[in-house]
Amino acid sequence: MKYSIGIELGVKNIVAGVLDKNGKLIRRDTIPTNKDRAFEEIIKDMCGLISKVLSDEDLEVKNIKYIGVGCPGITDNLNGIVLKNYTMNFNNVKVRAEVQKYFNVPVYVENDGNCVAIAEYLLGAAYGTGNSLTIKVGVGIGGGIILDGCIYNGLNFGGTEFGHMVIDFDGRPCTCGRKGCWEQYASASALIGRTKQLIEEYPDSILANIASNCCNNQITELTIFEAAKAGDDKAKKACQEYVLYFAEGLANIVNILMPEVVIIAGPISKLGNSLVYPLVDLLREKIYCKELHIPEFKMAEMGNAGIIVGAAMLGAFKDEKLTDLI
Repeated sequence: MKYSIGIELGVKNIVAGVLDKNGKLIRRDTIPTNKDRAFEEIIKDMCGLISKVLSDEDLEVKNIKYIGVGCPGITDNLNGIVLKNYTMNFNNVKVRAEVQKYFNVPVYVENDGNCVAIAEYLLGAAYGTGNSLTIKVGVGIGGGIILDGCIYNGLNFGGTEFGHMVIDFDGRPCTCGRKGCWEQYASASALIGRTKQLIEEYPDSILANIASNCCNNQITELTIFEAAKAGDDKAKKACQEYVLYFAEGLANIVNILMPEVVIIAGPISKLGNSLVYPLVDLLREKIYCKELHIPEFKMAEMGNAGIIVGAAMLGAFKDEKLTDLI
């Protein structure tokens, strides 16, 4: 039996997972990225983590058919190179060649949002469709587009930067240099920022009380929704505003692509139908030709394993044969 390895090369952590021939995640482990180091050191640690998960499953390199690496930034997936990454010191880094110094197996490299889209397409909420849109809500907003069973990368592999679509041309400044980008209103970072602002303004609120009881005082994008559910009026209003912003940007993308299904990924997907239902109500008014059928909207099914599962499946996906994992 052949297995595959998936890597999530994240800003905070590196996660490695082993998938069996059926695409089942049977082992995973994680280490800190320590992103400010040289890329050679980071990849060395990443390969050490691969060796560990293999050893933990009593596997050898000869049992591995593919290694896939998912990471933020613009990735040349033909040559296995991270062309540009604004969050780590990975610019024109030949990741494939570097990993193959440690493991003599095929190595694939892809943007992390595309990995999530591939995982959902092959094994998750988009299974059985030909065209799907996956929106990954995190620090920014990314994701992937599957068209007729193929991932869309765009010119220079730089497509699907959904978060940098402007929804308010004179709005909030963005790290990209423009104003009013969607991710400044609808990302996890935007939600957390709004949560902290309300806590500062209303220190005796339900929201502030909930936040003070968060594990390790760790405010997340879900904290404000928890407060809204508990009856905090300011939190309710902020959540309603968030859904409005989310719908505004999503309607633009749906009008351009009109996919069969839209998948929402990231921790925000834990909100389930409490997010989907109001979102769909708004989108019915915003989507062109709303008299016809609109796409189906679903929450991602792969959870926090989406990147490593999609990365591990890259070899099979690129070869267009799911059976290649066997």
